[in-house]
Amino acid sequence: MSALRAAAPRFSLFRCLVLLVFALLVIAVGQRLADRSTSLVRTSAQDTVAGWGPADFPSALATLQRDVARERARVEASPGQWMPLETLAMVLHARGQLNGSHADHAAALDAVNAARAAAPAASGPVLARAVVALSLHQNTIAREEVARLAHFAIPPAPSDLAEAEAIRGDVAFYAGHYARAIRHYRAADRIERSPGTMVRLADWHRHMGDFDAARTLLGRGLADRATTTPWMRASYLLQLGAIELQSGNWAAAERLFSAADRAFPDWWLVKAHLGQMAAVRSDFATAEMLYREAMTGAERPSVMDALAALYRAMGRTADADALAVRAAALWNARVDSHPEAYADHAFEAALAAGDPVRAWRLAALNYRARPYGDGRIGLARAALARGRAQSARAILEELERTGWRSTEQYRVLADVCTQIGDRTCAARARRQALAISPQAYHPRADLLAFGHH
Repeated sequence: MSALRAAAPRFSLFRCLVLLVFALLVIAVGQRLADRSTSLVRTSAQDTVAGWGPADFPSALATLQRDVARERARVEASPGQWMPLETLAMVLHARGQLNGSHADHAAALDAVNAARAAAPAASGPVLARAVVALSLHQNTIAREEVARLAHFAIPPAPSDLAEAEAIRGDVAFYAGHYARAIRHYRAADRIERSPGTMVRLADWHRHMGDFDAARTLLGRGLADRATTTPWMRASYLLQLGAIELQSGNWAAAERLFSAADRAFPDWWLVKAHLGQMAAVRSDFATAEMLYREAMTGAERPSVMDALAALYRAMGRTADADALAVRAAALWNARVDSHPEAYADHAFEAALAAGDPVRAWRLAALNYRARPYGDGRIGLARAALARGRAQSARAILEELERTGWRSTEQYRVLADVCTQIGDRTCAARARRQALAISPQAYHPRADLLAFGHH
């Protein structure tokens, strides 16, 4: 597969779900608004008390719609107070995570920034602002917020200290400092063990190529039925399925995605995962149906891109082009408002549209914001698209030295070395890609749009 064809749409499932599970846990810290300056709100849609939590996506969304309306009313009734703004930010963030809504994430950031401006210096929405900022790739804000805990008037609870330490790990991870990240995650685990830290540790091991360790950690979370809601169980199952997808066991991945659908029915994100599995089995009619269902109720350009790729595989070029243009317009509008958060998605659209100059600018922006593995791979792809194969090779070889391991990095390296004419390098890279996933060069692999890197 050439580097230009390597622009298949991708949705960064694992990191998104790390933030999702983290958000569930942060929200479930409890109702401490009266006496704890770091407190966050529990939403009924994500309550982690055993047996609680809506049973399906429509119920969860309806609950969060009510939560948002209630918290907006509280903000209006309490002008100038930071705690209601913090609460509103977290329910907006939860709805954005559930529904894939850019508008909700943007509104959550506005609310939590307003809470920060209204709060005294030695208090305020530390964890709330950190997690909302992370979801929009504004990692500097997250780092600054957790640093405030050392100066708080009221000593933070161990759970808050553990989450802050884990956030420091996230900031290090996204910066490409993986040894530092794992130290923070392990320190957080020592302070207080939590599912949020467990998910982060699993993600770290997965990116270092240790799928078994990641499976073990996620399996523990899935087995803990006492503290998981249907939404959280589906999230764990999607992550476990992503590991199987990345290691080439596509049948097992589809079974786990189906289990996620049973655990939390009608979630658009699960439908999208199932759609891609139908696509790689060449069941195009089912794939199209699932993708269309996943686009119901919101503009989701990641699903539009996946459906456009499906249309191309079906020979429906005009339909594919029209849908890709719509998706690109949405990505570009989001880049205009929140560039760090959407540069990687818009980069994919630019590369697919054959605009290597714009693709390079977006890849460079994404890399500056988060120079971790995915950002480096994108930069290498953009360099190759501009004919800078030697630069692309240097980027990928540097990435390999950090310990990052993925099928994608070696597939791109194989393309780079082929263009350079280094057949030994290309053959080695292909072997490394196949060692991670025997399906690395499957003819339908480009139709995997969710959780495949």
